[in-house]
Amino acid sequence: MDGATTLFFATDLHGSETCFKKFVAAARFYGADLLVLGGDLTGKLVVPLVRQADGRFRVWLHGRERLLDEAGAELAERQARVAGMYVRRMDPDEHQHLQAHPEAVEALFAEEMRSTLRRWLGHANDKLAGSGVRILTAPGNDDPWLVDDVLREHGGDRVVLVEGEIVEVAPGHEMLTTGWTNKTPWDTPREYPEEAIRERLERLAGGLRDPAGALFNLHVPPYDSRLDSAPLLGQDLRVRRSMGGEVTGPVGSTAVRAAIEEHQPLLSLHGHIHESGGAVRIGRTLAINAGSEYGEGVLRGVLVTVGGGKVLRYQATTG
Repeated sequence: MDGATTLFFATDLHGSETCFKKFVAAARFYGADLLVLGGDLTGKLVVPLVRQADGRFRVWLHGRERLLDEAGAELAERQARVAGMYVRRMDPDEHQHLQAHPEAVEALFAEEMRSTLRRWLGHANDKLAGSGVRILTAPGNDDPWLVDDVLREHGGDRVVLVEGEIVEVAPGHEMLTTGWTNKTPWDTPREYPEEAIRERLERLAGGLRDPAGALFNLHVPPYDSRLDSAPLLGQDLRVRRSMGGEVTGPVGSTAVRAAIEEHQPLLSLHGHIHESGGAVRIGRTLAINAGSEYGEGVLRGVLVTVGGGKVLRYQATTG
């Protein structure tokens, strides 16, 4: 159909370089015109490989201490890039300094995030060169603010930061984006009260030419939508259990739910709750959570074609 656009959406890569490379490759593999990358780009853990006097490396992985030769260290680095962990080789003195100075750990973490993101952006620019395909992205609640700076400085025209913006993705179809989320137990960088999210969404929606043909790209899913079901935590941050099983419940945003119900966009894309991938209808709106299995290097996504004021087709993908 003339004027139709096929986009590929994935989210919550959490530092998995394997998933990011699969995401970039999806443009050619699926014939997508546009790539939309949801929030939570960065990893959560730095694994030190500590050099020993005999040339081996001491590492703590999954609660176990191991000694690795050079081949083992290289394998550990590759496996970490699959699972979204950062790895740093260091001498015992540097390791001891990091153990004694938490602020140095934070600085190391930030350095690894920046260097990894720069490498990702270079890969995307190389692989998508000459294709006309762009990546539209916005950080999620787990991403520190330095991510925005790296995207602005190194994304170029290929990888575009669209936080708080409206972008036309097909004739007559605009997409509004924010990675803001409601409060979580972990006090992450981009958490806000529901009222602040509501005000932000109302301001953005007010700039849409045609809300009925719009796409909402919102990191957090709508409240009580089956796209936001997650294990509930007690005050000790442990998962609540009942009758031997985990207690689950809705943890999405009431402001996002209200915005979808009021404006009834054509499509809304979400992530954040990894285990609640799926698609539901909220009125006329097709709401999708792509889900995430980044820890295994599995890329979950959704391929959507829009045009003429309709979702022409959509398909969940796993690869």
